[in-house]
Amino acid sequence: MEVDIKTLIECIKKRPCMYIGELNFDYLFHFLNGFLYHNSSKNNINGIFEHEFDEWVQKWIEKNKNILFEEERNYHYYIQNVCKTQEECFALFFELCDIFFDELQNKGTK
Repeated sequence: MEVDIKTLIECIKKRPCMYIGELNFDYLFHFLNGFLYHNSSKNNINGIFEHEFDEWVQKWIEKNKNILFEEERNYHYYIQNVCKTQEECFALFFELCDIFFDELQNKGTK
């Protein structure tokens, strides 16, 4: 069975330490990047996540947290800049993933 990024994130959400050892947002970011490196395609959900999630997170945070970023970075940077703790980073990341994947599904992307 081939696992996509959405399924992997859903599994990690349930038991993050089982996948990355400890609740460290840096570890999660690098774990997911490694997964995407080996499982990327621009035509599937992995590629869409890899190529669109960073900008989507930036726009979501700017709109919903009223914070403007002066440069383009990755979702890790944006989330860490609005959260004070590792727990907050994880909670916001999983919340944003849920919203992002719901929007993709509503657009008809699988």
